[in-house]
Amino acid sequence: MRVQFDLRPANLLEKERKRTSFNLTRVLAIILLLLFFTSSIAYIGVMTWNMLSMQADIEDKRNEVESMEGEKMALDAEIQRLRAQEAVYANTLKIMQDDLPTLEVLNAFEEHMDYGMGLNSLRFGNPVAGGTPVAVDATAATEEQIIRLYDGLMSSGVFSAGAMSNSRRDDRTGRVSFTLNLTALPIGQIKSPGVQ
Repeated sequence: MRVQFDLRPANLLEKERKRTSFNLTRVLAIILLLLFFTSSIAYIGVMTWNMLSMQADIEDKRNEVESMEGEKMALDAEIQRLRAQEAVYANTLKIMQDDLPTLEVLNAFEEHMDYGMGLNSLRFGNPVAGGTPVAVDATAATEEQIIRLYDGLMSSGVFSAGAMSNSRRDDRTGRVSFTLNLTALPIGQIKSPGVQ
């Protein structure tokens, strides 16, 4: 058997023994160091993943905003088109309301005049807020025909008001001449009979 002597100083031997022997503090320090590096790497990985996910979300939101801006521009264009169309309708309605309801008035007279009645003149006045004044000079065989004509005109939906200013019977012919003063509704307000 061979024997070897270690001639190194005692303090160096003590250091060597401490370095190679089991030391709980050193093991705990190594474990803590490994945990720190592992958690740091995991934290950096999670943060990188979150950052990439946030960038993808930001890109999605940016695309949604661009899409909404495109839709907003399309809606603005549609609103402008509808406003222009509304202006055309409003102008048309104004023209219709300012227009004299000539055909409607003549149609109402034709519908409600009895056989034997005659229409001498029909004059339209200037339109006012409530409608258009209409003066009618006509003849009838009897007063009952005049009453039926007046009632029929008032129920026709074409006139808002009316009055008979005068009537007289011609002794020679036996016919009754009368004058009606009526107010014709604007075209947009004329109602069909029976419609409230």
